[in-house]
Amino acid sequence: MTRILEKISLLGLSLLLISAFSISTALPPMLDYYSPTFSAAQVELLVSVPSFSVVAMLLLNSFIDKWLSDRQLIVTGLLLLSSAGIFPFFVQAYPLVLLSRIAFGMGIGLINAKAIAIISQRYQGKERVQMLGIRGSMELIGGASCSLLVGQLLKIHWTFAFLIYGFGFVILIMYLLFVLSMEQVEKKQITKRKQVLNKKDLGMIIGMALLAGFVICINSSISLRAPLFQVAGKTIESGQSALVLSLEQGIGIVAGLSFASLIGHFKNRLLPIVMFLLAVCLFGMSVAGNLPILILSSVGVGFFYSIILTIIFNRLSESIARNLLNKATAYVLLGCNLGSAISPYVLKLLALISPSFSWIFLAYAIVSFLLFLGFFLNAKMAKKV
Repeated sequence: MTRILEKISLLGLSLLLISAFSISTALPPMLDYYSPTFSAAQVELLVSVPSFSVVAMLLLNSFIDKWLSDRQLIVTGLLLLSSAGIFPFFVQAYPLVLLSRIAFGMGIGLINAKAIAIISQRYQGKERVQMLGIRGSMELIGGASCSLLVGQLLKIHWTFAFLIYGFGFVILIMYLLFVLSMEQVEKKQITKRKQVLNKKDLGMIIGMALLAGFVICINSSISLRAPLFQVAGKTIESGQSALVLSLEQGIGIVAGLSFASLIGHFKNRLLPIVMFLLAVCLFGMSVAGNLPILILSSVGVGFFYSIILTIIFNRLSESIARNLLNKATAYVLLGCNLGSAISPYVLKLLALISPSFSWIFLAYAIVSFLLFLGFFLNAKMAKKV
């Protein structure tokens, strides 16, 4: 029972990682409250500003990791996330709310990499693979649950939307009660075995970060282009595009839960297989002649994109020494954030060639297919060696 509670507590660390934008549905009443003193852009900044502090904390990860133990880092992160998260419920002064949202992002940034790395540090073999897959699902479940709760709390008042972050205190209590500190003897052994990342490690981490950034860029592009989804050259209705987007994102939960069985069956062949299927689904989105084909293709993209991300974190856990996993994970998460940040600019760049909806996803399909060929040939060469 203690083992199960420990797993639940560790998985709980991922529940609020993608919750920063969950309060976006509170923007209309927030705009009414703060206008005309503050512009719409300033109010919208309250939703997006945590992303900047998340990136800042990931960049500082190596430095912070030297000064704080795993337990101190997670406790500090959860306290920041929770207390700063609910602050706007009590105080609505814009400058203070802005500062609280920055602090909230810092809290997420502190635990972001550790929530992933800690699983690889504590579990091995099939158990680790299962936990990494479920962890990915927990992120999506947490994000979806927060969005649903915000919708209900908005019926009371917009400030109540921020109470969702109070759940961080529950996660903190569970972590303190059920997750034991790693034994110091084990930590010393790990440190002696490997102190720094070598060139091979860095090359692999950079490659994984770029791949993660690419698939995140695809997913962000789908979110940005949801209102412009087309079937047979005609833009579909807003309700239909919302359905496509929700299914595309929701299927990630299934992907996380099925990851262990997929990696167990296909092993190292899984990445090239999934890259090929991602390319096929992106091509399907670009040429969809009816709504079912568009839905099927977009759901496929959501599924395979989630599998690729979990493969990346699983590969890190297999290749990087445990005491360096937090640093390696932080680098990959920087790639994820970069992929999301550049997606609007990638769309603008692609629009210079052709503004059509089909071309955007055809271009992504071509790049995905080229990556498949690269992974496939690399696997073939590795077999010969």
